[in-house]
Order: sequence, then structure tokens, then C-alpha cells
Amino acid sequence: MWRQRISRFQLPVFFILAFVLTWSVQLVAYRYAHTSGHQISNEDNLVHFRDLITGDIDPSFLPYLLLFHIAFGPSIAGIIVAFVFNGSDAVRVIFRRLFRVRIPFRWAIITLSIPIVWSAVALLVGLAANGFRPLNFNFLVPLALAPALFLYMFIFTGLSEEIGWRGYALPQLQKSFTAERSSWILGMLWGLWHLPSVLFIPYLRGELTIFVALVSVLGLTFGIVGWTIVITWVYNNTESVFWIVVLHALTNTMQSYFVLSSGSSVAMTVWPLIPWIFAIFLLKKFGGKTLTGKTTVY
Repeated sequence: MWRQRISRFQLPVFFILAFVLTWSVQLVAYRYAHTSGHQISNEDNLVHFRDLITGDIDPSFLPYLLLFHIAFGPSIAGIIVAFVFNGSDAVRVIFRRLFRVRIPFRWAIITLSIPIVWSAVALLVGLAANGFRPLNFNFLVPLALAPALFLYMFIFTGLSEEIGWRGYALPQLQKSFTAERSSWILGMLWGLWHLPSVLFIPYLRGELTIFVALVSVLGLTFGIVGWTIVITWVYNNTESVFWIVVLHALTNTMQSYFVLSSGSSVAMTVWPLIPWIFAIFLLKKFGGKTLTGKTTVY
């Protein structure tokens, strides 16, 4: 009975806990990395782990590196809030979604194709802006480490986030809101969750201005909403958190190798805008209520 009375608070508690668990670790790690001359990013962190294996990393940085990676803020928050507010059955539902590997073959192909098409469009725009002259690629991570980078992304961006974002929050939001509105709410909060990674380091370097902050916040909120709508479409048609983790990891890996490494500022600029093309098409074709063409989801 008490769970029913306080259930309306579970989503605010989830988002607050996801932010606190992540930011409390990230801010400390970013601060230490800056003062010790280390860089923290997905690509840099993979190299740090390689150096950990070879013994080439500064031992004093190791605790911060490990703490940074075991935070898993959104996913831990999702599991905790699901259990506290809805009991162990709710946690089992989340993990059934996580281990739902078997989906219709066409949805597996669609999921794997999205990052490829997205990257190709960004590169094509970058090439056009460059007069179709070859782009100056400088890979942030050697191509030989591509499988390792994907595995890193799978664990430390996919699993660390999606058990919370799509395993818990999205289904809860869609109990009260349409798929489109749920995507707006989740997308904007998901974007703001990234603030330390885009604002704190420039602040430490003395490079943060009001203009940079405004552009970053707008990019992280409205920019990510389009991508969130696309993910909601995939999730509502597959009910698989596993494939959302794959989509998240593959997208980050493709972005690293084909956009961030391209040397094209145009490709990097249009990258967050491209999902809106998909999102607008999906909303027109399937409707914003469920993004499936059906009247209900789940």
C-alpha cells in the first residue's frame, strides 16, 4: 500500500539518483585528471585500460579511473528505484528486457544499420563541404583496437546507462505519457546528465564562456531528443534492452572512427542533427503515441 502512495515520486527519485551517482564520481575524476595531466574520454579511457594492463599508467590515477568506470549511475539508480518502489518483480522485468537477445531478424538488421547510415550521412556532408576532397582522418583509437573499443562502449556506455534509461525510465514514462513526450522528457534529462563531460573540463581550463555553455546545453538537450525518439522506436518494437545497449555501443564506436576522427568540423556539427531527420519521418509514419503504429506498447 505504501508503495502505491509514493509511486508518483519514483521517476524524480530515479533521475536525481542517476545524476548524483554519476556526477559525484565524474567531477572528482575530471578534476584529478586535469591536475595530473590526464585526459578522460571514451577513447582516452580505453588507452588508460591498456596502460593498466601493461603497467604504464600512473598508479595514483588508478583509483580515480576505476571509480569513474564502476559508477554506472543510471543503471544502478534504475535497479534501486525499481526495487524500492515496485519490489523484486520489477527488477526481474528489467533484467528480462536486458537479456532479450532474440528479436525479429529485420529488427536486428535495422538496429545495426542505424549507426552506419548515420555516420555515412555525416561523412557525406563533411565531404561535400570539403569539395569532395579526401578528409584527413586521424583515428583517436588505432583501428586494431576497434573490437576493444566496441567492448568498452558496450560495457561503460551501454550497460552503464541503458539498464536505467531504457530498462527502467522509458517504460515508466510511457505509463503516463506518449512515446513522443516520454522521449522528450528522457532525452532532455539524458542530455543534461552529460553536462560534466562537456562543461567541467573547459571550466577547469578556463575556456568556458556563456556562449559555449549555452550552445552545449542546447546541443545536449534538443539535439539528443531526436536520437532518443529513434531509440524509443527501436525499443518499443523490440522490447529489448540488450539491443539498445548494442545500438548505443555501436553508435559511439562509429562516431569515434568515422566522425570524431575525420577532421571534419562540418561532419561533427551535423552529427547530432541527423537523428532528427529519422525522428520526424518516424513520427509522421507511425505516430507519436507509441511509435509503432499500434495503440499500445508492451
